[in-house]
Amino acid sequence: MKKFVIFLFILLIPVFLTGCWNRRELNDILIIQAVGIDKNRSGEFKLTYQVLKPKVLKSPLNLPSSPQQKGVWCFSSTGKSIFDAIRNATLSSDKKLFWAHNKIIVINEKMAKQGIKDVLDMLLRDHEMRSDAYLIVTSQDIEKFLDTTSPIESIPAKELENVIKNYFANAKTFPVRLYEFQKMSNTKSKTAVVPFVTTKSPLKQSSQTQMFYVEKMAIFNNYKLAGYLTHQQMRGLLWATGKIKSGIYPIKLREGLFSLELIQNSSTIDVNRKDGKAFFTLRIITETNLGEKHSNSLISSSLIEKIKKELSKSIKNDIQNTLKKSFELNCDILHLGDIYYSSYKKPLKFDKNSISVSIVVKPFIRRFGMMKE
Repeated sequence: MKKFVIFLFILLIPVFLTGCWNRRELNDILIIQAVGIDKNRSGEFKLTYQVLKPKVLKSPLNLPSSPQQKGVWCFSSTGKSIFDAIRNATLSSDKKLFWAHNKIIVINEKMAKQGIKDVLDMLLRDHEMRSDAYLIVTSQDIEKFLDTTSPIESIPAKELENVIKNYFANAKTFPVRLYEFQKMSNTKSKTAVVPFVTTKSPLKQSSQTQMFYVEKMAIFNNYKLAGYLTHQQMRGLLWATGKIKSGIYPIKLREGLFSLELIQNSSTIDVNRKDGKAFFTLRIITETNLGEKHSNSLISSSLIEKIKKELSKSIKNDIQNTLKKSFELNCDILHLGDIYYSSYKKPLKFDKNSISVSIVVKPFIRRFGMMKE
């Protein structure tokens, strides 16, 4: 009996060794790096794909040596739905699209204003799609945008991804992945932000290559593009949500110009309800280094206090500008409704007469650089 059980176990082993049953050979697929979604004049969905060239895949040594020899090429397909357009790509391509390495999803501005809830449905529902691809909006023609010749990378989608992720150095933008956008849109505030990206020439005389530029941040209210945040207003949102990583804060005083480098920050927000009004208290602690000084004044304790006071004032102005924009667009950009609901289990009446936000900033200047006075 024991020998029979062992024999049966050996027979069952191959059943569990099916890890490569759905493998795909590189020669049979087109690896997508970025996809753009738009509508054509007849109202059909138009998808533009940026895919790797097969010769680049076969040998890494074949990587293009100049920007003009790009490692990608672009083509498009149309259909009555997103899924239909994707399958229609096989009408002109002998290989099937492979989505596991898709980095970027580009949404046309006009389509974003009409709403993208249904557009994203297939991208979130289908098991072949990547929900961690970055979402961006552009007003430019998507074919030209994805077919951009970059001066640095042979794969433009890779350069675009790096530009978006540079938020940690400037504190003026924020990268948003597809699943993060969905998560933000499913909150009580129903508000999400997405980078708005355009292209520009590196120099005025240059026209052959283009660089990606995060011009502003698009605000979505219930999946519809409602407006934009400037870099300063976006920084106010990052202060409030505690997502500042680093950045440069120029402070101008009568004594001169001082550039502070943000090195560490944290924020908390509390809410209290009184007489039907919500009182939010936002507390921010920020640590900085002095990185640049355009002044003949010596660094003294009184000058440091002036810089810290002006820094606190600037941070408060950033957040107040974001709050002002929030009421103008009737979008809860700071997600105050979610904080209120978690405390009182009731929806927040988003009205400037029903909401008060007080801001407390505690700044520190830790180091003053290697220059002697």
